[in-house]
Amino acid sequence: MCGRGRQASGEDQVRRKGQAASFKKSRPVLQVGKLLPKGYGEALVRNKTLVLDTSAVIAGFVPGLTDVDQITVPEVLEEARDLCSKLELETAVLAGKVKILEPSQTSLAKVRGEARHTGDVVSQTDIKLLALALDHRNEGVELVTDDYAIQNMASLFDVPYRRVAMPGIKEVLRWETVCLACGRKYPPSAVECPICGSHLVRRPRR
Repeated sequence: MCGRGRQASGEDQVRRKGQAASFKKSRPVLQVGKLLPKGYGEALVRNKTLVLDTSAVIAGFVPGLTDVDQITVPEVLEEARDLCSKLELETAVLAGKVKILEPSQTSLAKVRGEARHTGDVVSQTDIKLLALALDHRNEGVELVTDDYAIQNMASLFDVPYRRVAMPGIKEVLRWETVCLACGRKYPPSAVECPICGSHLVRRPRR
């Protein structure tokens, strides 16, 4: 069994049991953008399909404890370098609780196009996860992620997300790449102003 952190003292264990009892009595109803770790709340998402991001597993979400449909992309398995996270995810895959799928080319093109338009910096893994969510939108899909860029893009596509540990985004942003010296704007991939030679910065559009 994979343990996380140091072993708790007797006093710590008593305190945590008290906190757990209090938590169970006042457990909140999950809303979009919120998710309790360690499999809590599965009854509230039983008719959903969860798309798992690497950040969710690393933050403490255990796929094997949640009795709902769960899917992800091959790259997430590769990115889960932490031993405990990797073992938990691989065990869930072997048990059939998590399916490894590839998104459609149509959805990939949609996500890449939107990323270019908004200026969001997302990895290829992020793009594939968002595309996979679009493919399964009719199944009541929800992304499980603590990644702000994915949350922002998911909001733009009207795809609900649930977080594990991080607070989540407060507003949806669209980005622009600008030269602070001369004020000119450029595509997201640009790094230097060809007019004045200044380094470009990325900021939310005003």
